[in-house]
Amino acid sequence: MVDPEPDPRIVFVAESSQVAEAVVRLLGANDIPAEIAASPGQTNTDPLTGATETVTTEEFPVVITDPEKLEAARELLATAQTMAAVKTVREKRANRTGTLTVVCEDCGKSSDWPAQLMGTTEICPHCSGYMDIPDPDEDWSGMDFGDAEDDAESKE
Repeated sequence: MVDPEPDPRIVFVAESSQVAEAVVRLLGANDIPAEIAASPGQTNTDPLTGATETVTTEEFPVVITDPEKLEAARELLATAQTMAAVKTVREKRANRTGTLTVVCEDCGKSSDWPAQLMGTTEICPHCSGYMDIPDPDEDWSGMDFGDAEDDAESKE
């Protein structure tokens, strides 16, 4: 059986009706009319008997009822998901315990920092330069920081 084309008005698919209702309320509070669409059931046919069975899925699609508000809904939900991800990171950092010893790249001296500050930039207590407090959960290996500046060029 070929799956039908997805409804382009669907902007979010929730795992529970409560989450779907919260998304509909968030959209409504921002003047974007939405509703929870009936989740299409999947029809299975027994190859021997030909009997069909409709299996309901545990998905709750949120549909925008005003097509002109579709892009605004997508932008709002992207922002909301980003904010939720930021909140999760902040909560994880706040729950960290212990200390971390970090060496300043400017003066070479080490200092101890609370684990909650991992992933932040702080001021070195020795030279007042900026120090990055590393976060083991952040991967910067794919970042391109450009070429290192030549000291001779920077002095000229």
